Amino acid sequence: MNNLRPALGIFGGTFDPIHYGHIKPVIDAAQQACVQSVAMVPCHIPVHKNHVPSATKHRLAMLRLAIEEYPQLYIDEREIHNSAPSYTIHTLRALRAEYPKHPLCFFIGMDSLHSLTKWHEWQALFDYCHFVVSCRPGIQKSVSSELQQLLNTRQVITNNALHNALCGKIYLADTPELAISSTDIRQRIQKGLPTEKMLNPNVRAYIHTHKLYQASTTF
Repeated sequence: MNNLRPALGIFGGTFDPIHYGHIKPVIDAAQQACVQSVAMVPCHIPVHKNHVPSATKHRLAMLRLAIEEYPQLYIDEREIHNSAPSYTIHTLRALRAEYPKHPLCFFIGMDSLHSLTKWHEWQALFDYCHFVVSCRPGIQKSVSSELQQLLNTRQVITNNALHNALCGKIYLADTPELAISSTDIRQRIQKGLPTEKMLNPNVRAYIHTHKLYQASTTF
């Protein structure tokens, strides 16, 4: 038997704003992977986004409201207070130093898996974590030869493999297909369109109270 500690989940993003398309797939994927605790890691300067994210205090406040009913989720603020761009490899190295005996499960969507080979130091990521992948609409139909080779090498079918090794595996979770994006939400709010099915009611109220994403808002 191994002497590993319970697996820890990590889910990063700009969360501008946090929405059901973030929360629900991660909750389901964590259940399937038998990961009891997932750190929500908002980034400060996303290297792959075009827009400048909203103020840190607003994104953190919305994130706190969104996860109140999910005790398995908690916030890790290490990236959001960093003045440098947020690279996953740096965060994983820091977490591995803090949790040397815990398998680390990094949660991503299938779209992110398709672009994984473009991530900073992507091959080294597997030295620090497993990837738990939530399926997303329209993304999982075709796979590049490079990704297929990666799956052939690292994909596991059972969640036991995530708990018997510190890192190196890919687990595909069968999660709800929620076609929701923060970009769409921001555009809908700016145009006065409904977002009830996309956002936690408390998050929607916060956005309304602080007049976020309005045409006059300075990000």
